[in-house]
Amino acid sequence: MEKFQAFMVRKDENGGFRSGIETLTEGQLPPGDVTIRVHYSGVNYKDGLASLPDGKVVSRYPMVPGIDLAGVVTHSEHPAFKPGDQVLCTGYGVGTDHFGGFSEYARLKGDWLVHLPEGLSMREVMGIGTAGFTAALSVDALIRSGLTPESGEVLVTGATGGVGSFAVSILSRLGYQVTASTGKLEAQKDWLTGLGASAVVGREEISAPVQGVLSK
Repeated sequence: MEKFQAFMVRKDENGGFRSGIETLTEGQLPPGDVTIRVHYSGVNYKDGLASLPDGKVVSRYPMVPGIDLAGVVTHSEHPAFKPGDQVLCTGYGVGTDHFGGFSEYARLKGDWLVHLPEGLSMREVMGIGTAGFTAALSVDALIRSGLTPESGEVLVTGATGGVGSFAVSILSRLGYQVTASTGKLEAQKDWLTGLGASAVVGREEISAPVQGVLSK
């Protein structure tokens, strides 16, 4: 690796902001014990914020956004990984505090990485991405708390977002009756029903002021 391209955001001391594709060298990668040839990354809401001058999620500049990535190890000083391993990373401040996935190469701490799960491709895990992982963890927490399909309907708010839409799909596939709430009722009702929602309601239906039970 001599040179490679990355999407970089910069802000100068006067607050001037710019973003774009830049050519970098290996020496510009941040510290880490594993170097990865990035094959896939997702586009998350947080990445959009990182790409704006007033997004307020980037801790320091310059920064390469991309809060998740999947790729192949090219160099490793970490005992758990070797060149040729397929790995993924999500979280740990990648893309906001540490150069992220919108780059042909990334250098990360090995403790942040996991091997690609058997039966999934790098493209598939990034199709799931941070939003899907978050939704799955949330559903797992509900199950661990004792919630079963027999417990009644489950309300998913923000259902047309990344996390919400994955939650609707996962819950419905597990046999739960899902009510999806959205601020885009007319435009997205059919789509949410297709994901498995048994009912779709407008956001205003669950955010309206509660009427007092007793009058004085």
